[in-house]
Amino acid sequence: IILKICRKNHQKKLTLPKDLERLKEASKNNKNLKLHFGCGPRILKNWINIDISYNPNWWDYPSENYPESIRGNKNDFFNINFMDAPLPLPNESVDIVFSEDFIEHLNQQETIVFLSEIYRILKSGGLHRINTPDLTASMKRHSNFKNGYRGVYMMEWKWGHKNILTKKYLTELAEMIGYSNIKFMTKNKSISNIIPPEIRPGEDRAINEQIYCDLIK
Repeated sequence: IILKICRKNHQKKLTLPKDLERLKEASKNNKNLKLHFGCGPRILKNWINIDISYNPNWWDYPSENYPESIRGNKNDFFNINFMDAPLPLPNESVDIVFSEDFIEHLNQQETIVFLSEIYRILKSGGLHRINTPDLTASMKRHSNFKNGYRGVYMMEWKWGHKNILTKKYLTELAEMIGYSNIKFMTKNKSISNIIPPEIRPGEDRAINEQIYCDLIK
């Protein structure tokens, strides 16, 4: 047990200190903060795009979902792992958070920390838009549980998925943390009109196998 703790404490941090400082300064100079978590190569203009590595291969995305008008650059990217330390942002300082195909890559502990930290930094009435696979819908479509082991659709845990949500589970987590309202929507339908065009799901899943949710503080 002691060895495991020591290894955890000495894990390499993925956050760049200079980007923490940039984020801190951005919060001082911008009264309308918009955060995009797990951005990958889809870096959005006028958003703070956060991920653990910079990937400029934006051509992976169809142009209709990533037109030049919303395309950011490296200056809009922040190399930060939210699990390294609390975000250097004041309480209730962020207007909106967008995360698409991100939260399913977090384990249970990371999921709760993520939702809690977003809750802390969101302004009252602020919104966190989540777009993520729906475990229940996917399993119902692809699995045959009568066949036991062989009947479980294992592909859902491919691509680094760790903790795939259901609408009920997400509701329980959000209510536990304190979000005032949970609204399940459809693709590109949100109570906010500044959410960028959503890409997921792709051809690998049906649209009803994806959760689109607005969490309101």
